[in-house]
Amino acid sequence: MSSEQSWKKFFVEGLYHLRCQDIDKALESFNRAISVANDTSYVPYDSRAFAYEKQNRLKDALRDAEKTIDIAPEQWHGYLRSARLLAALGQTDDALWTCSLALERLGDGTEHEARRRELTDLREHLEAQTTKCPVSGMPVELLLAIFQLSRNPVVISHVCHQWREIVLSQPTLWRSLVLTAPAEKALLKSRYQGAGGSRDLRGLLATLRELDWTEIKECHMEGVGAESFFSTLNDGTTFLHQHLETLSISCERPYGVIVGREYIELSWENLRAFSVINGGCYWEQLSTSMRHLTSFEYKLESAPGIFIGFHSFLEANPGQEKPVIASADKPYPGRPRAPVPLTLAHLRHLELTGVVPFRVERGNSSLPSLQILRMTRLKGAASMLTEFVKDEGTPFAELVELSARTCALGSEILSAVLLQAPKLEILICTGDVVNAAVEFLTKRPCWAHIKDPASEDPTPILTILPILCPALSVLDLSQSADLKTGPVMRMVKERIALAGSWDGGRYHLPGEDGDRGISCIQALKVDQCPHIEEDMLPWFQKNVNV
Repeated sequence: MSSEQSWKKFFVEGLYHLRCQDIDKALESFNRAISVANDTSYVPYDSRAFAYEKQNRLKDALRDAEKTIDIAPEQWHGYLRSARLLAALGQTDDALWTCSLALERLGDGTEHEARRRELTDLREHLEAQTTKCPVSGMPVELLLAIFQLSRNPVVISHVCHQWREIVLSQPTLWRSLVLTAPAEKALLKSRYQGAGGSRDLRGLLATLRELDWTEIKECHMEGVGAESFFSTLNDGTTFLHQHLETLSISCERPYGVIVGREYIELSWENLRAFSVINGGCYWEQLSTSMRHLTSFEYKLESAPGIFIGFHSFLEANPGQEKPVIASADKPYPGRPRAPVPLTLAHLRHLELTGVVPFRVERGNSSLPSLQILRMTRLKGAASMLTEFVKDEGTPFAELVELSARTCALGSEILSAVLLQAPKLEILICTGDVVNAAVEFLTKRPCWAHIKDPASEDPTPILTILPILCPALSVLDLSQSADLKTGPVMRMVKERIALAGSWDGGRYHLPGEDGDRGISCIQALKVDQCPHIEEDMLPWFQKNVNV
């Protein structure tokens, strides 16, 4: 007898016991059928769920109904039973969602009319319950205030009919404009292909011009010429771009969209966040129209960046807090020397990949508030850090994270940075300097050069610390072929010993009133480090939390 014949034999026995109202024996037969069938059919699971439901074992029945869905996701059986069980268990939202899925799979055939009626009645009952919940009785003004905090009207509109009516009637909730491309995708919605493309845009623009754009704060575009679109949309009295606070532009191929080449008279006076992925930028032109950015992201995949005039763009936006710049690690044309000193007093987070997009020389670039510095495959990383270390305008006293992935730094410059970073909590380092870095982090006591942030005197103060970078708690040394087990163990031990000493490794930083205590290593990552001895991993797991 084949396995299929065997499970069907037990399955038929179970159906016989069900008809005889002997649920326990029916369950025994269904259990044997499931064991033999080995998940080749959803039928025994669906029948066992029915038997569990007869015994009011709802959670067991729901588990089998969900297994039915796993085995046969295109069948309606598991969804219908799950919807009924979820409703009985009080899981209203999940029951409503499962009702919709069951109705989709039942289709329009007349043979399922009774089941469709059952699901429709169940859905109406559940929707009536949601409208009776306490939050639905709140005044519309309070609901609207809550909805505005969520910043996602699309999701909210799917909760219930009442919320959908409120969301659709409130234009202040709709603050984002999303224009997608390439044209093959966008044509389904707007027939827009960008400049020189489809002529069917006129009807869309005529409709868009009638809307109130003053509440639109975010715009995300894929493969669309932003400037051309906004210039066409503006009718002389309505200027969409003037109200935008966030603008992101992306395309699939490098330089698929050029920003700043045309319509440079557009003024982005309220724009605070600007992102360009795989697009080209005319930095000189943008520096005349974008002057209030706090967040800036520029990424080019598999292509070198062209940064002519980039220094002027940075100079025009001194309030930047988080620039992220990534391009292929190839030389790019036109790398001019910085004409005037550049100070980004508010910059706290800097990410660079590929090449340094501006000339860093002593005295011409200052980042006094830098807290997070991330570098990946950055050419010129060592020379950039060298100039920052020498420059009095870029102290590392506030630095809490330093990441240098696949960067040729050299032990001397890394040591110089660490000596100026007493608040460093996260260090990510790969390459040939990792052993030296670990040795530095073991030094105790340590004389560090730290600038007093409360003092106007830029001269660093020679400060004694119990160990280098005493606040360090996260260390990632992954993909380091030369990393040895011994130095890492000594570094972890030294910090544990200092933290457990009678004074907890207390120390004082210039400009601070109280003392600090040394931190142990809380997270250590040594993936793909072949010289880390496997038999020492239990020791690390015992002494390091993560």
